[in-house]
Amino acid sequence: MHEHEDGLTTIELLIVIAVIGILGTITVLGLREVLQGQEQRSAIQSIQQTVWQGATAAASRGTTLELVRSGRTFTLEEAENGRILKTFELPDGVTSNWPENEPLVFTPPGRVDSASLEKLPARIQVFTESSVTDLTVSLIGEVKAVKQ
Repeated sequence: MHEHEDGLTTIELLIVIAVIGILGTITVLGLREVLQGQEQRSAIQSIQQTVWQGATAAASRGTTLELVRSGRTFTLEEAENGRILKTFELPDGVTSNWPENEPLVFTPPGRVDSASLEKLPARIQVFTESSVTDLTVSLIGEVKAVKQ
């Protein structure tokens, strides 16, 4: 009579390890896409909030403000003295066609200066590896985002 031993054979163990590896790879790739989407949404929300803050701060402070991009960094500052009100950076893998050092100007009573808006691209865009989002800025500081 032949005794049967309990446990896994080497081949069974290798198959289990291979399946776990495949599932792990699929999970990591899925999470990467989710994180990229969240980073893009975060960047868009930061731009939207900062434009709105620029318009409202120009109204409440009675002074002219500028939102400027330099590299991946956006800075909202007072035009007269350069005092910085807010700074944020685009996450890795997120870029924009907002021209470098081209300010979006906010004037009292809380409006976007139309001349500065005309110097920006008609469609301000935010890019990731997998998608593009168009941003439209209104004269009152509202930013609409439409994903292509």
